Amino acid sequence: MDIAALGGTAAYAYLMGSVPSAYLIARLVEGVDIRTEGEGNVGARNVFHVVGKKWGIVAFLLDFAKGVAVAVPFRDSPLEQIAVAGAFLIIGHAYPVWLRFIGGKGLAAAGGFAAGLMPLATGIGAGVGLIALAATRRFMPSLIPAVVMVFVAAPFTGVDWETIAVALGVFLVVAVKRVLDEPRMKAVEAETGWDRARGGTTR
Repeated sequence: MDIAALGGTAAYAYLMGSVPSAYLIARLVEGVDIRTEGEGNVGARNVFHVVGKKWGIVAFLLDFAKGVAVAVPFRDSPLEQIAVAGAFLIIGHAYPVWLRFIGGKGLAAAGGFAAGLMPLATGIGAGVGLIALAATRRFMPSLIPAVVMVFVAAPFTGVDWETIAVALGVFLVVAVKRVLDEPRMKAVEAETGWDRARGGTTR
């Protein structure tokens, strides 16, 4: 694989991932810096609780769209190029240059990336997520069974194991970012009085 092509892929994926959807929504709608509000995460869940449910869904859809926009141009490319695209999508979301490298975890972006690579499996996962949402009335927890079902369904919808491994790897990068974010999020929550489990302030 040409190094220049990989570099271009990395640059494109990083720039797409770095578009700070949650930050922009919070600024435009409420005039707040989402990095210092609620749980301090620059992502859809924090927007959902701090700005409002409909805006949280909008943030989720925009971040999901970033993942699709990165996956689709490269889904027929060599595996290493797909892997670079997925990794730099999440790196861009997690460490956006526009926000002094303080970004979110990238779960929605990873979901969009998986959808771009495995659309049929993602559709099945979305159906499971909607059932979970109807049962729990909670948007974010409904994502977990949806994501699991995507990977369960993928091999039965004709997706090869190498592509599944790349998509799973992107979600693992998200998990690593979640661990790395924990100290900063706890510090923000201590300042804001945020109760993560309840999704509201204790003050």
